[in-house]
Amino acid sequence: MRLLGAIRDHLAVAEPGGEIFSVQAAINSLDGEVVTVQLWSQELPALAAALLGWADTLTAVSVILWRVPDGLAVHLDVVGRMVDEAVRVFGGVPYEAEVFGADLHPGQRREIPLGVLRGWAE
Repeated sequence: MRLLGAIRDHLAVAEPGGEIFSVQAAINSLDGEVVTVQLWSQELPALAAALLGWADTLTAVSVILWRVPDGLAVHLDVVGRMVDEAVRVFGGVPYEAEVFGADLHPGQRREIPLGVLRGWAE
């Protein structure tokens, strides 16, 4: 319940943006305690802008691309920290080789600079 309270408080104060599809709070041996927020899938510019809104409210931010195993979509993840809690915010868009790179293979993850996300938001 503490994790859900943390994300509720963060949303009330920071108002990061984007339409939320789901919120999950989990404790596991790999990631420890983490809140995962899934945004409604959108066109790339809108999703990138929503993720930037979240990134601006977090610390220790990184951006990860993950091409799903069937290769048809890419998840864009912003990972960072609310005050004391880890958070992952993501959404998915169709895979386009000319946007994400032909060398991003199904199942592969790649960290990208926040500036790339800013470019997609324009």
